[in-house]
Amino acid sequence: MEGQRVTREKLLKLTDTLAETTQTDWVSVYLRPDTLESQRERLIPNKDTNHRLMEVASFIEAERVQRELRRYGTGLVLFYSEDAALAVVPPIPVTDDLIVTGAPHTKPLRESLERQQRVVLVLVTWGAYVVALYTGGSLVRYKKGTGHIHARHKKGGSSQARFARRTEEQRKEFLKRVARHIDEELGTAQVERIYFGGNRLILKLLVEESRFLRDRAALLSPRTLLVKRATGDTMDSAIAEAYSAVVFQPNQ
Repeated sequence: MEGQRVTREKLLKLTDTLAETTQTDWVSVYLRPDTLESQRERLIPNKDTNHRLMEVASFIEAERVQRELRRYGTGLVLFYSEDAALAVVPPIPVTDDLIVTGAPHTKPLRESLERQQRVVLVLVTWGAYVVALYTGGSLVRYKKGTGHIHARHKKGGSSQARFARRTEEQRKEFLKRVARHIDEELGTAQVERIYFGGNRLILKLLVEESRFLRDRAALLSPRTLLVKRATGDTMDSAIAEAYSAVVFQPNQ
């Protein structure tokens, strides 16, 4: 069972399609990230839905679903009937555990997608960075820059060691400068989510250097956005990826 990456716009259309159904035998399940992690809460409202939720639990345990749940860290939304099922790993964290029977209960998912969140993109690859603040999908402000870092020296001996030390120092100075620009550009900005894109090995080092990131570590998405080179041209694709979801349709 493969998940399909979908844009926010396509996911909104899917919620429209669900809302138009005339069937009333659906079970809509919303699970917060910590509920999925702890698995301590039993969200079974009555005997009529027990057998369905047992199937839901089995579906959640599927390896590919678990992988995306860990990668996103946003919880799970599932719409389930006797004839069809649609599971969504959403871009915005689920805030309340819910189980609703009847018509598909799409309102919480749709409202989270439509809400104008303030989010930050921090895109960093060795030698280039972009820091951007968004309200929803609209860019508020950004800063970009570059820094020279020597490529690895291929020759052996003392020359290789000398170039390795120089490269390491250049990387440290680059990250300090990027962290300073993050702190200066964002200051005390109130944000709801932070997305990092680029070389994932950079993030831990960058958090150590940046007060803004360190103080808001809990807001960092566990996902690393795919960015080969952090430039202004990558911002549009990065914010679209940040707002993307993964959809599973197990009955298809």
